[in-house]
Amino acid sequence: MNRLTCFCLGLSGFLMSLTPLPAFSAEKVYLIYESFRFTLSIDALEIYANEGRITKEFAFYASRFDEKTLIELRETLQKRHTIDGVRFSRLLKTPLMEDLLKSMGKIFSTHPNYNGFYAIRGALVLAAIHQDEDGWTAIDVMRHFPTKSISIDTQLAAKMLKNSQF
Repeated sequence: MNRLTCFCLGLSGFLMSLTPLPAFSAEKVYLIYESFRFTLSIDALEIYANEGRITKEFAFYASRFDEKTLIELRETLQKRHTIDGVRFSRLLKTPLMEDLLKSMGKIFSTHPNYNGFYAIRGALVLAAIHQDEDGWTAIDVMRHFPTKSISIDTQLAAKMLKNSQF
């Protein structure tokens, strides 16, 4: 091979090494209740949010809620937020927001018994940076969660909501 060919092959190999590998994104939510773990796909939540249709997979969970709660869930999943990603990233690094995210990280985590602080912050920033012209939603945040699943401690979530700690 001549020098130009070797150079081109070397350069293309180098440039390919700079191409980012696809990152993990959450596909499932694990709802943890005591020692039980229930699985729900984010796709099922997204279908419910976008179409209002309760899939067979989501029906088990939806049947546990009254109609008002289901409507509130759908509105929460559909709610759009617009904020500059860089400003939002800076805001999330303030002591007050870090405390809030650490509290949320006790509920939403990468694995049971791990604080999801960094995963939540990263997912929020990525959702804000990659938002479309209409903004970002909770589904977008879930899709940017850096692991294949999100573990949710349902008992702690209910307790914190009841005590209004977050």
